[in-house]
Amino acid sequence: MLSLQSLAFADPKKEPVPNKDFEVSEKEVKLPGVTVNRETREVRVEATVCLKSGILEYLVCKPNTFEHEAIFTTTTKPELIHAALLLSGVTPTPLPRDFPGLWFEKALKQKNSRVTIEAEWKEEGKMKRVNLTEMLQSREDIEDLTEEDAPAKKIEDAWVFTGSFLHTNEKTGKRAYTANFSGIIVGIWPDPSTVIQYGIENGNPYEGKNLGIEINEAKVPNVGTKVNLIFSNFAPPAKKEKAPKDAK
Repeated sequence: MLSLQSLAFADPKKEPVPNKDFEVSEKEVKLPGVTVNRETREVRVEATVCLKSGILEYLVCKPNTFEHEAIFTTTTKPELIHAALLLSGVTPTPLPRDFPGLWFEKALKQKNSRVTIEAEWKEEGKMKRVNLTEMLQSREDIEDLTEEDAPAKKIEDAWVFTGSFLHTNEKTGKRAYTANFSGIIVGIWPDPSTVIQYGIENGNPYEGKNLGIEINEAKVPNVGTKVNLIFSNFAPPAKKEKAPKDAK
C-alpha cells in the first residue's frame, strides 16, 4: 500500500499512484477537499463562511455541528486534514484528555507543531488573503487602554497542531479518528478531539463578558462565501532591531 509520505515525495513521472482518491503532480498532492503544495508545504482546505458575528468556541467545524459558534465549515474529512499537515512536515502535540490545562504550558514551545492559518477568497474581482487572527478579537474591555497598550490585547497567532486522537469502540473494538465524528477541526475552547487548537487560554466566554474570543465582523466575508483555508508552518515575526544610540 502506498503511504501518505510516499505520495508527498514520489516522482509522479516514475511512480504511478494506484488510488484514484489521490492525485500527485510535480507541484501538488491532492486529497479529497485538501491540497498540499510540495514546494511551499502549504495545506489548502476548501471551506465556507457560516458565521459573521458572535462569540466563538471553534473556528472551523464540519457542517451540522457547531456553525453557531464557528466562522467556517468544511466537508473535508478531518483525518485527511491531519494527513495533509503531516505531509507538510508539521508534527502534533496532542491535547491531553485529562487535565488539558497542563498542555498550555508547553504547547507554544513546540515549534514544529505550530501553524499559521490564513483565508483566501475573491472579493469584488480581487483575491484577498488574510491571517485568521485578524478575524478575531478579544472580549476584554479595552476602553481604558492607552494606544501603546492596546496591541497587547490583540489575538496572537498561536495555533497548534494537536492531531485529535483515536477512539476505540468498546463493543466492536474498532478504532476511529475522533474529529471525524466530533466535527471539530480548529478549536478555541480546549477539546482533545480537535485537529488544531488555539494555544493560549482565554477563558469561558459564557462566564464573563470580558472572557473569550469573538468575531471581528469587519474582517470576515459574508456568510456563504467560499474560501480556501491555508495552513502553513508558523514563522515568528522578525524582531525589530533597536536603533543604535547616538555616539557621545
